[in-house]
Amino acid sequence: MSDCSQYFKSSFKDKIAYKANLLGSDTTIFFLGGYASSMIGTKASALHTWTLKKNINFIRFDYSGHGVSSGKFKDGSISKWSTEAFEVFDKFKSKKNILIGSSMGGWISLLIAEKYQNNVHGLLGIASAPDFTVEEWKKLSSEEKIDFKAKGSILFPDPDYGDYEVFYEFVNDGFKHLLLNRKIDVRCPVRLLHGRLDRVVTFS
Repeated sequence: MSDCSQYFKSSFKDKIAYKANLLGSDTTIFFLGGYASSMIGTKASALHTWTLKKNINFIRFDYSGHGVSSGKFKDGSISKWSTEAFEVFDKFKSKKNILIGSSMGGWISLLIAEKYQNNVHGLLGIASAPDFTVEEWKKLSSEEKIDFKAKGSILFPDPDYGDYEVFYEFVNDGFKHLLLNRKIDVRCPVRLLHGRLDRVVTFS
């Protein structure tokens, strides 16, 4: 089976790259990656191999500005990337659909599960990071917040992979999609996997 990327044009006019194992099963698994990740990462690649063995449909994709999708990374936001995820889900959903979200993908998976309550039948979060932009914002001093807004971006510390750039508009947009300040209206079984020693998305 070919593992070449295919593309569709999103409502934002970006070319969204995806890989689809369409094996004719009643179940489709969707993998949603994290911030600045790609669909050829270790988790997505391992799921690709496992679903082939199990003869289960599997969909993975790159958000705009990620991997081999078009678009500028700095123009991304939870609003934009979740909309792209909705469009992927609409395109490939089947009789039974399971979402697997890693880090930021766990946040976006929850947004999908709320929007498509009758079409999502299971959700697995791997180090899920809903509202992570807000938590990072809270860590900043008043002076850092002013500087962040003025410069348009800031480096967030990552003890394992090195500091990474985050854009103000991305963080500001995250306030529109908060989940942890309310009851999350998800009606499917949910399982959350999280390492207790995770230093990027802390267990607590």
